Amino acid sequence: MIDVKILGISGSHRKGATEYCVQEALNAAAQVPGVTTEFVTLRGKKIGHCIHCNKCVKDGTLCAIKDDFQEVQEKFHAADGYVVGSPVYQMNSTPLIQDFFSRLRPTYLVHPGLLANRVGGALTTGGTRHGGQEMCLLTLRNCFLTYEILETGGPGGNYCGASVWSQDRKEEGAKEDLIGMEKVVGLGRRVAEAALILKAGRHYLKEQGIEFKREDLWFKDHYKDL
Repeated sequence: MIDVKILGISGSHRKGATEYCVQEALNAAAQVPGVTTEFVTLRGKKIGHCIHCNKCVKDGTLCAIKDDFQEVQEKFHAADGYVVGSPVYQMNSTPLIQDFFSRLRPTYLVHPGLLANRVGGALTTGGTRHGGQEMCLLTLRNCFLTYEILETGGPGGNYCGASVWSQDRKEEGAKEDLIGMEKVVGLGRRVAEAALILKAGRHYLKEQGIEFKREDLWFKDHYKDL
């Protein structure tokens, strides 16, 4: 049996709707055979901005800034799939989750192809019914695409992810959005199914002597004189 790990990350600064929704998605993911889950909140963690120092590129190392990022990065590298959630901030995701994703950039250098062909799903929570949730989902999906992580919006009807109307009433408000929570559950299940299929496929190909490796680090030469 293939063992699959799904990591859920809440990018909210508050304990409320987003944390609740990510955990509910993980509960659904855990119902898929062979799948275990882990939840991480970025709330209260010190995760600095990427300052584009390019030390990672020049030295071939992971991020040189030392803070709470490394703890979450380790979990991210070890997972097979991801459910990432954020509340809507000005029709965008939070600076907190954006900082986390920007700091993942050096993964390419130290572990080429590590994140390729894993799967991610995004969910958002907003205080109003049409409060920028789909725009927020787009920013999270773009983060997945940046790192070659395949993405799913969930089963039919979810399209680009799960959107929840919290009514600015945190967990209780999210629970009352029955349609939104249905999509959250579907997203979690779909991420787990896709991650299981992808990992099983990689194991089968490896048994056949086929492995995909990333050795074309084009940006290494691009930045060598910086």
